[in-house]
Amino acid sequence: MTTTTTTTSTTTILGTEFIARTIANNINSISKVFGIVGVPITPIAYALQKEGIEFYGFRNEQSCSYASSVAGYLSAKPSICMTVSGPGMVHALAGVLNAMSNGWPMILLSSSISTNDIGKGAFQEAEQLKLSTCYCKKSFNVIDINQFPDILKEAIETSVHGRPGPVYIQLPTNVIHSKSVEIPTPMPMANISVAKEPIEQPLIDSTIQLLKSSKKPLIIGGKGASLARCEDQLGQFVSQSKIPFLPSPMGKGLIADDSEYVVSAARSFALKNADTILVLGARMNWMFNFGSSPTFSSNVKFIIIDIDANESKSNVNIVPTIGIQNDINQFLLQLNQSWSNHNNNNNNNNGYQEWWSQLKPEIESKSKLLLQLLKQPQINTTDYLTYHQVYNQLVCSKLFDAEQTIFVNEGANTMDIGRLCITHNRPRCRLDAGTLGTMGVGVGYAIAAAIVCPQQKVVCVQGDSAFGFSAMEVEVAKRYHLPIVFIVLNNNGIYEGLESMEDPKYHESTRSAALSLPPTSLSFDTHYEKIIEAFGCPGFYLDNLVDIDRICQQITSNQVELPCLLNIKIKPTGSKPKIVH
Repeated sequence: MTTTTTTTSTTTILGTEFIARTIANNINSISKVFGIVGVPITPIAYALQKEGIEFYGFRNEQSCSYASSVAGYLSAKPSICMTVSGPGMVHALAGVLNAMSNGWPMILLSSSISTNDIGKGAFQEAEQLKLSTCYCKKSFNVIDINQFPDILKEAIETSVHGRPGPVYIQLPTNVIHSKSVEIPTPMPMANISVAKEPIEQPLIDSTIQLLKSSKKPLIIGGKGASLARCEDQLGQFVSQSKIPFLPSPMGKGLIADDSEYVVSAARSFALKNADTILVLGARMNWMFNFGSSPTFSSNVKFIIIDIDANESKSNVNIVPTIGIQNDINQFLLQLNQSWSNHNNNNNNNNGYQEWWSQLKPEIESKSKLLLQLLKQPQINTTDYLTYHQVYNQLVCSKLFDAEQTIFVNEGANTMDIGRLCITHNRPRCRLDAGTLGTMGVGVGYAIAAAIVCPQQKVVCVQGDSAFGFSAMEVEVAKRYHLPIVFIVLNNNGIYEGLESMEDPKYHESTRSAALSLPPTSLSFDTHYEKIIEAFGCPGFYLDNLVDIDRICQQITSNQVELPCLLNIKIKPTGSKPKIVH
């Protein structure tokens, strides 16, 4: 732990005030403060507000921690998730694991039992430090209130330096209740700026030689590249190299989806046929079949660029031809500077035209098929809607702006199909289940997005099962006047539900419903819009395209100051909808 030499003033304050003032002193390095109050942290929340720090209170620590994790992604600074001890801290571990898996900065700040009560069966006693070490980059236990400024400084810096991730700070109750704390002058301040080390030129030269000698190169950009804010340098490189670009789901928008260089529509074909792949801040994990055949060619060469040195070593299926641990922006800066200095060869003198001649028909074919699914009419207003019909209507009604809207997308089919149907022309505008495939993040993510990016519209589209994980958090959106558009695609189930609860085979008087109802079923025709109406916000139950268009037009034409919820009824049963890529 770092130490700071200080002189002290004669001013003394309470421990809770000291904690708040220390956080306020570092507020330029902290995104936001989220939490759920309770003994003994409630006075800290009041003290934060007294210091001019906004405190956003949630209904459940799990959603609160999810919001905190994604706030770090959106702002590139850690947010603080503040909880009580024991179950409060344990509930928040879901977001901590989510932050660690995705590589996002975050600080979990939890109270614990007094140090002299350890092992006595104190109220809400738990092995919090031991639990935190499983999912955090570093864990701190504040045994003296005077340590807190140095610990917070180190925690902030640890969360952002290297591969970003969560850090845990534990505040025992007796430390929080400290009296007459002297204020150090000056107070330690975190520095979240990261010095960018230049990459050895031979590595840049080798990368260029490999790409220029390739006949079918491909660039994959992930959310690590998005977190690195490398879109400008990446756009310059793709434009001059003319190498096809494929984003991961949360890498969408690094290069505008409507760019001629984006090959998302031909994803499977591009991965299967590429002979050299430049991987920027993406992982060859389950989303990419671990970089293995048959998804990839057995002879493909990988160039992996990542801030984490372990990333190129973590997959036993991949031995990268070139692996570079460094900031992606720095890599692309040097790549752009050197690219044109290398002699072209026959493969790319004409911008890889032969490779593009294979990709373009595939893109056109898959795009045409997707368009057919999107444009299917609803013949009768009583006909069930499909995922594609709903997404198409939301786009046509201008609910989404490809330049500005932050689109939170969660569920199984809801998320997979939304990835294909919604266009993003700017980075960090698609938030989904991410690397961990976490369900229950949607409402918390939407709240965080609306708080961190108040100038952008936030639309959250979830399946009914996904919405159920954190539905009560819509009250938080109402309380803080966050104009989020929540949309529930309601098919009465997980993956699929029942068309009716009246089927006799599910209501035999001699059988338990727990024996007869399918495990994937949820209650039939649930009016989720009533939840948000309970808080004085508009809710709508919709089952046809005409009404969806009318309500969306109403939302987009008015200056919305409160959240609203559209509960859209879609086809409950049938095979998994066709996903085209």
